[in-house]
Amino acid sequence: MTKKLLFVFSVFFAIVAVGTALAREELVLRGRCQQGECNFTKIISTQKIGKNDAGQMLVVKVRSAIVSLSAKDQDPDKVKPPKYFGLVKVSYAFCSTQKPAIIFYSDGKFYAHVLKVGEAATGFLVDSHIEYWAACHETVVSVSEVMSGVLAKQASNLGYHKVPEAEKGRYTFRTRAKAFQFFEL
Repeated sequence: MTKKLLFVFSVFFAIVAVGTALAREELVLRGRCQQGECNFTKIISTQKIGKNDAGQMLVVKVRSAIVSLSAKDQDPDKVKPPKYFGLVKVSYAFCSTQKPAIIFYSDGKFYAHVLKVGEAATGFLVDSHIEYWAACHETVVSVSEVMSGVLAKQASNLGYHKVPEAEKGRYTFRTRAKAFQFFEL
């Protein structure tokens, strides 16, 4: 009886230890700073919800926060992440070398940013690239890395290449189902 009980406890603690080791650390992402404010996003979790030959769709749960630059120090690189982030929002990442994208809901519509992974990005696409690298590759990249194109070699090594749909950049859909159809899911 004692051996069986000891075995059961050993198996239980081994499962808990492995689960803890596999638990994903929350990633804090620094987004763009503009007009005296810096954007931060914390990825709470990711989960695969679909897959096809082109890639896999992840649901990405995030919390965001905006931090104002100090009146004394206007250097965005010195802004520290906040202690508290906002409510959980859901976005999606299509992890694919054929049609890499971030999909999110805003103003009653779904938007898909199809990305030129590894190429220099500007504007609203910068934050989408940062979230994509974190969600799909568990890699935190900086605004300057995304905007300068220094990720080109790393992206090429991962199999990324020019994607025709990325030329348009942003696609708008009335429903999540329509957005997923665009990715053949």
